[in-house]
Amino acid sequence: MMTKMRLKILRVEGSAIDDSHTVDNESERNQLISEHPDDPKTIMHGKVKGKLKVTRAFGVGYLKKKVLNDALMGILRVRNLQSPPYVSVQPSLYMHEVSSSDHFVIFGSDGLFDFFTNDEAVKLVHSYISTKPSGDPAKYLLEQLVLKAACSAGFSTEELMSVPAGRRRKYHDDVTVIVIILGTNKRTSKASTCI
Repeated sequence: MMTKMRLKILRVEGSAIDDSHTVDNESERNQLISEHPDDPKTIMHGKVKGKLKVTRAFGVGYLKKKVLNDALMGILRVRNLQSPPYVSVQPSLYMHEVSSSDHFVIFGSDGLFDFFTNDEAVKLVHSYISTKPSGDPAKYLLEQLVLKAACSAGFSTEELMSVPAGRRRKYHDDVTVIVIILGTNKRTSKASTCI
């Protein structure tokens, strides 16, 4: 007797609920350039004033006020800070009504998305919570990032983690990840790495 076996194929799909607030986002880049029409060096080497990719942040006062930039030591100071602020604290607001098909939300700093696309991060978290429902998906995502960063640098994870914090920035950015599990197993997990 033959029986038919049906495989239920689960399609995991992620939806970005905000825009990337970096110079990689054409809209953010164009907005920044339009706010500083007389400064041809607003974006240098793919970064705001050659310093960072993010266009919105709570910190980085030296890109917001000349007096804060002038207070920095020479090597850290941004040259030709013509028309601050270059980085905004203005949030972008989106509304997403949570439905029964929504399983989790990933909040990640730009360092996370230097290594993973939205879909890759979603698939990693989904795979992890499917096999370890009470595990820590944010920590797992961070571990996968460090593994990927080490691999791309030609190091083992241990070798990368042994690089002193101040020198590790050339291999990966500071990263903060928060995963909120929705549905009946509501919980939050968070992890971060500092360089």
